Amino acid sequence: MANLEFYKRHFGISSVDNLCKELCDTLIETNHTYDFFVNWAKVTNNRNAFKYEVALLKSLRNSSKPTSDFEKLISRYPEVVKVIPILLACRDGIMKVLDSIEPVIQYKNYNFSKKSYNSNEIKDIVKFTEKTGLLNMLCKMESATDYLLGVEVGIDTNARKNRSGDFLEKMVEEIILKQKKQNPALIFEKQKKFSYIEDKYNLAIPSVLSNRKFDWVIINNSKAINIETNFYSGTGSKPSEIVDSYVYRGKVLSSSGWKFAWLTDGEGWKKMRNPLRNGVDNIDYTLNVNLLRKGALEKIITLR
Repeated sequence: MANLEFYKRHFGISSVDNLCKELCDTLIETNHTYDFFVNWAKVTNNRNAFKYEVALLKSLRNSSKPTSDFEKLISRYPEVVKVIPILLACRDGIMKVLDSIEPVIQYKNYNFSKKSYNSNEIKDIVKFTEKTGLLNMLCKMESATDYLLGVEVGIDTNARKNRSGDFLEKMVEEIILKQKKQNPALIFEKQKKFSYIEDKYNLAIPSVLSNRKFDWVIINNSKAINIETNFYSGTGSKPSEIVDSYVYRGKVLSSSGWKFAWLTDGEGWKKMRNPLRNGVDNIDYTLNVNLLRKGALEKIITLR
């Protein structure tokens, strides 16, 4: 259950209703910091990893016989094949394609990770690049290197969800590190399985959680707390499921003398007040960025 004594003593909040209102009234509008959009170091490194192969592909520019020229290029430099999936914004070295549906459904497998190819395999790969439109583009594009950088930027947008979560994790880490300076005996672990904590620190862990991963575990004077973080800018069924799982986790950890804190934020909660209320009512400590900035986590860590 919510530790209302804690909220009343430190923040003047004396009921679950008031805590829910405080959380909803102070939700941040976005967690998109400047480093949210593109990880330039990563995309640049990924592009540079294929600079040799891309340089070879530049020989196809303005080719009048792209099919035969590409076959010759692969025969002489088979390593260029491995860059084909990346140029199509795919990471897979082996791909299955729906080749036809008439008169029967047929699939075709392509392996772009081999070190050498026979003549039939080369013809298949060239045909693949023709049918996907890539070969035509290779003959037209001014800079395959710049194109590859653009592809990597596009692929990197898939990692934005992870960077979104990193925002809250960084805030937690900064607070923990400050506490560590004040109390060198403080122990913390990040993103491991609970069994790791049990084995390394000889702390009781409910068996149902042994193989579950955590965001943070902090140990202070043999007292342990699990901290989980997430951010919701939209709505959906997943937040409700996650809240239910956190409520269960909190109850199980409590049976072994642990504390449980849930740090969440995002305007999505304004339209999901019922699951938020469920979490607030049943979890020891529910925090948002506003309460975090007011020192809530430091106070929880130092509780006896």
